[in-house]
Amino acid sequence: MANLSENRLNEVLDPAVLSAAITGLDAFMEGLPEGVLNDDQRRRYTGMDVDNRVFVETVLDVMAGSGASVLPASFQLATLQVDYQLFEQVKAVLARVAQVQRKLEDLLRISAHEAFTYALAVYAIYETMSKAGSEDARAGFELMRERFAGQGGGRPAEEEL
Repeated sequence: MANLSENRLNEVLDPAVLSAAITGLDAFMEGLPEGVLNDDQRRRYTGMDVDNRVFVETVLDVMAGSGASVLPASFQLATLQVDYQLFEQVKAVLARVAQVQRKLEDLLRISAHEAFTYALAVYAIYETMSKAGSEDARAGFELMRERFAGQGGGRPAEEEL
């Protein structure tokens, strides 16, 4: 069993901080442009790897130079600039979101591990006390024991011995 004295977190989020984060995320979501893809579009739409990025930047430079004299009027430099700027903005936000997500996933795993490990220790004590004849422990042990019901490979229950 893990070391019970290791409790890396032992704290909760400040309610004001949590509320501000959720409110801020909601406001951010509301401020994003409309844009939803279906599964087929997610598979088909072209991404932006390094080569594609260099190409788009080259096209922007070319359009800024000779674009007005070569391209039909319906091809506007501003249209490509806006799409590329949104790409850059979203990419910057995604990099930060990935860091936040990693941190949240780590905190989620640590807190889950600590809670379950601690609960297992409590269960083990109740089990021991129940087997020793403590009526105070028996009801709690029986309630907690339901978590492991139906899982093979464990020890037989006391009454099955």
